[in-house]
Amino acid sequence: MHLCAPANATLEDLDDFLRDIWLECCGHLSAFTIEGTIYSISPMREYEERGMKIRLGDILGPGMKFYHEYDFGTTTDLTLRVVSELEGEAKSKSMQLLARNDPPPIACESCGKIATLVCTECIWSGGGWLCDECAREHECGEEMFLPVVNSPRVGMCGYAG
Repeated sequence: MHLCAPANATLEDLDDFLRDIWLECCGHLSAFTIEGTIYSISPMREYEERGMKIRLGDILGPGMKFYHEYDFGTTTDLTLRVVSELEGEAKSKSMQLLARNDPPPIACESCGKIATLVCTECIWSGGGWLCDECAREHECGEEMFLPVVNSPRVGMCGYAG
């Protein structure tokens, strides 16, 4: 995914954007790690964590890699990189989606068609990808299914896209 974020947007704005488009399922905690410093949605001062109300332009620059974690149980880890910096006047703190991948085709483990569902029990052993037809016969039952969506959070917790 490529996005444009104004320098006056905060880490909290970026966290909200990532949650809205890719991650949010149940209101889990999240954090960024930038050059060894942790910026948390719920900072714990005893661990020297900082809050997310810091402007992106104050801590990020071109070429920097940084990290985002969402949900510290079934954690989704993202590696983020600042590709470039644009000069100009930011009109708002709004983030813009510039480009997104097409969802990767995942084959049904039973018949080879495109999977539309994933079993939240079987995914832990690398399986559980099923088309609608084959899902009817799956031993874990339909209460274990989540939809296959274009997100690194697919199959985790209650994430349905």
